[in-house]
Amino acid sequence: AVGYAKFRQNQAAGSMPPPPEMPVAVAIEPAVASPFRRSSVTIGTLLAAESVTLRNELTGVVTEVAVRPGDVVNQGDVLIRMDTEHESTELKSALATKRLADASLQRNKRLIKSGAGSEQLLEQASADSSRAIAEIERLNVLIEKKTLTAPFDARVGLFDLHPGQYLPAGTTIAELSGISDHVNVDFSMPQSVAADIKVGDDVELVAMSLQQPIQSQIIAIDAASNQQSRSLMARARIKNPPESLRPGDSIKVRIPYGPVIPAVTVLSTAVRRGPTGTGVFVASANDIQLRAEYRPVKILGSRGTLTWIAEGVDAGERVVTDGSFKVAEGTLLASGPPAEGPGEINSFEGAGT
Repeated sequence: AVGYAKFRQNQAAGSMPPPPEMPVAVAIEPAVASPFRRSSVTIGTLLAAESVTLRNELTGVVTEVAVRPGDVVNQGDVLIRMDTEHESTELKSALATKRLADASLQRNKRLIKSGAGSEQLLEQASADSSRAIAEIERLNVLIEKKTLTAPFDARVGLFDLHPGQYLPAGTTIAELSGISDHVNVDFSMPQSVAADIKVGDDVELVAMSLQQPIQSQIIAIDAASNQQSRSLMARARIKNPPESLRPGDSIKVRIPYGPVIPAVTVLSTAVRRGPTGTGVFVASANDIQLRAEYRPVKILGSRGTLTWIAEGVDAGERVVTDGSFKVAEGTLLASGPPAEGPGEINSFEGAGT
């Protein structure tokens, strides 16, 4: 009796239907059509539109320091004065010599008119007057060179200079960085990139101090490549730069190049890589149910949270993003809260190489 009861229980258990299939909760986002263009990332250097190293041309003693480190000066402002007492004394002597030469010249001219003068004496007096004028001009130039002024609107760099300090000729005093409505960025490009780049092309500049990338344009390309690195230098311009960017800073430069390729973007979390290749799971409707369908894809590149796909997925198809590691071919899907989608794609579609 016991054996028969067990036999009947087993028969009843075998005839029961299987348990219902439980769906897997995943996030699903549509693939977004976005053209792809290759890009190269390099590091550039910020340069002021105008920059000069302030040096004294003549030897002398400092008598006045009219600026402090970090000051902003206007064109023509006096920065440093050096002792000109010796030149000023010589200038007074030269002025007296000129007055005497002019008097002698006028006297010889009157004698020539009266017929009592000599042409030789007149020429000598004229030469003496010219030499006196030249000496005055020379001394004025020396005095002017011992007064250092700002050649343009600029910010003064750090320096250590005091009145009474003796400066040999050519002493480096300070750096002057021009203040203008733009700064330049110099960067190098490999030959493979430079072949597709021309003046006027757009580049993207990224710095840690900036919340958003800055769009810029190439304004100049060097005439020859570097013989050691075989790279080519180029220059871009930033108009109205933020105050956080200073000359000498390094900045990341993203250079798009090559043809534009039709592609779609998906979140990088949707891409599954394995021994058999790279692919994504697409949520396809089957009998009003969503099931996972594996698609091999061709990846063009990635940038940030986005991946560009050239083949395997069409724009608008729903792709499993978060939770794709939990599914397999034919898995029943339940769409959970949407993850952060690809959103808007900025003007620099494509990934860095």
